[in-house]
Amino acid sequence: MTFMTVDPGTCQRALVVEDDPAIRRLVEKLLQRRGIVIDTAHDGREALARLKGSDYSVVVLDLMLPEANGYEIIAYIKNNLPRLPVVVVSAVSQQALAQLDMDVVKVVISKPFDVHDFTDKITAICRERPRQA
Repeated sequence: MTFMTVDPGTCQRALVVEDDPAIRRLVEKLLQRRGIVIDTAHDGREALARLKGSDYSVVVLDLMLPEANGYEIIAYIKNNLPRLPVVVVSAVSQQALAQLDMDVVKVVISKPFDVHDFTDKITAICRERPRQA
């Protein structure tokens, strides 16, 4: 399987917020293969702490998390980091997904997900981001 590297000037660093270790490791591998540096958070409280004072290019976020749910993290991003794109990777209902703030959430990917679809969507988001000076 061949993977293309994303231009590191467009997506340099990602925060992966996922409490399931297997999914977290898979997402980390997929992003690292594209040259993206990964930070992880295992719960919502840890994610909020990492977001403060950090410069991420993208956040990959599960909605159902211990400590603080994904909706709280999205609200924090909207109020404090409005230009930070969020990719939601979750196994919640369509009704729950309908409550998402799509100004912040750029892509929703349902679990289980196809790795090629996931990486294509991340690559598209990275290409949309302006280069940082």
